[in-house]
Amino acid sequence: MRRMIATVACAGAAALMAPTIAAPAYAQTRAADPVSALAKQFKVKRGVHMTSATKMSVAGMPGFKSRTEGDVQFGRSGIVASDLTTRNDFGNLFEDDEDLQGLNEPMRTITINKTAYVSGGIFGDIIPSDKTWLRVPTGASATSLGGDQFVNVFNARSLRAVLATTKAKGNGGTLDGTRTTVYRGSITLKQLAASSPAMKKQLADLDAKSGKTVLNWKLWVGADQLVRRVTTAVTFTIKSKKMSIDMDLTGDTKFTKWGSKVSITAPPASEVATSADIDGSVPEVPTIITPGMMAAKS
Repeated sequence: MRRMIATVACAGAAALMAPTIAAPAYAQTRAADPVSALAKQFKVKRGVHMTSATKMSVAGMPGFKSRTEGDVQFGRSGIVASDLTTRNDFGNLFEDDEDLQGLNEPMRTITINKTAYVSGGIFGDIIPSDKTWLRVPTGASATSLGGDQFVNVFNARSLRAVLATTKAKGNGGTLDGTRTTVYRGSITLKQLAASSPAMKKQLADLDAKSGKTVLNWKLWVGADQLVRRVTTAVTFTIKSKKMSIDMDLTGDTKFTKWGSKVSITAPPASEVATSADIDGSVPEVPTIITPGMMAAKS
């Protein structure tokens, strides 16, 4: 079982984050529309603070948990940068792998447009002693933030598609100093993949069966229509040889200090190493398997 969990967790680095999907016939509750409110937040050197926690279990056994916290910076048309620190906990799954020493140590990532700078964590021992950061072209911009939850509040198309599947709403209590309404619903992975080009890419390996997997979600929206919290839960089956194992994945992200001053800059060039400065190859960081990766292996 330990080998199975390790295989799942080490499936590779997950992708960092179409027309709006119409609401199903059963959706009688009108959903919120925080997309317009988000657009009003797009001002130079303004942003939001986010905290995200993710957990994965396989056959009821803990397999992975992660916590990410930091700031997201906006420009006039959207996200331009982020500064996030992630603390992973793979337990002792990779204790025998010398290339993955430091995996459970905090890792800070600064993303400017489509370039990321990483420090600490799995990269702590491979970055030259006279440098602090490693520059890594990500191929994905900071606007792809969303991580492993699959509900990206910064992706307008995907967010509208999710809210279109609203089934109920209620009093969400007070979060970040404002009263909120909590919206609940569920969306299939096939619907989610069709919601935006970014999600289509992330879930490109979905087959017909996996596409029917349901993601349950909740969104807490303030009176100002800004999202204060989002939670997700999904269970899907991993098939290996004659075994069939359920994997549960949950996420909880909170957003605070909307409109606060945020100014993120790249590290000084003198402190940044490139892959050419590394002795050997740059290791891939194990992370939670995405449904698309799962479908490719089932």
